[in-house]
Amino acid sequence: MAELFDRGDCDEIEKDINRKLQKIYPEPCWEDDPYDFLREYL
Repeated sequence: MAELFDRGDCDEIEKDINRKLQKIYPEPCWEDDPYDFLREYL
C-alpha cells in the first residue's frame, strides 16, 4: 500500500483533486432526507 503513495507526483495529484472538488457546488447536505418532499403525497 505504501508503494501507491510513494510517488513523486503526489502533490500534483492532490492539487488536481482539490481543483475538481472545488468545482462541485453546492456541497451536498448529507443530513437532508432526499425523499422528504414525498411525505405529503403518501
